[in-house]
Amino acid sequence: MNALTITISRQYGSGGRAIAEQLSKDLNIPCYDNEVISKAAQESDIGAWEFSMAENMRFSEFIYALSDITPHCESQPLTYGERIFEAQSTALRKLADRGPAIFLGRCGNYVLRDRPNCVHLFICGSPEVRARRAVEVYGLKESEAAREVRRMDKLRAAYYGTNTGCRWGYGETYDLIINTDKIGVEGAVRLIKNYMILQG
Repeated sequence: MNALTITISRQYGSGGRAIAEQLSKDLNIPCYDNEVISKAAQESDIGAWEFSMAENMRFSEFIYALSDITPHCESQPLTYGERIFEAQSTALRKLADRGPAIFLGRCGNYVLRDRPNCVHLFICGSPEVRARRAVEVYGLKESEAAREVRRMDKLRAAYYGTNTGCRWGYGETYDLIINTDKIGVEGAVRLIKNYMILQG
């Protein structure tokens, strides 16, 4: 099985991070998540704390920060949100230039959409199962888990849609969509590796 570059988008609590980490270990290729933010911060005039703040804003604040107040034209500078996305995307591409890797989030399937030898995955699950995983894995209180699942899904969908113009989780933008409710993390990893074998 030849190592390929893999992008993973995921719903909150679906096990996407664990899947990425296990694939990284099994395939012996790097997995990038927060590293992308750090590299972007180093090569731009935007601080790492600003990236973190942008990703943790409340839904309404996040949308506002990514939006233009006036109609966009070529002479206007990039908005705050556009500058962050541009820096992240540039860093992600440079990391991808190094060779096969796994990219978790950061609209990786969109940023690397024109590159050959990429597999784009979306990991999902039912809200109920994801809420249980959030309690077991992330230590959330049962009374808060369902709300946090909804909140994080909204943030990720908004970030993806605003920056790409595409719908988050929509089938046409991914090669494989996996529901982890029944097969779990280990089953998803096996499925992905089998899929990669089919890809040659």
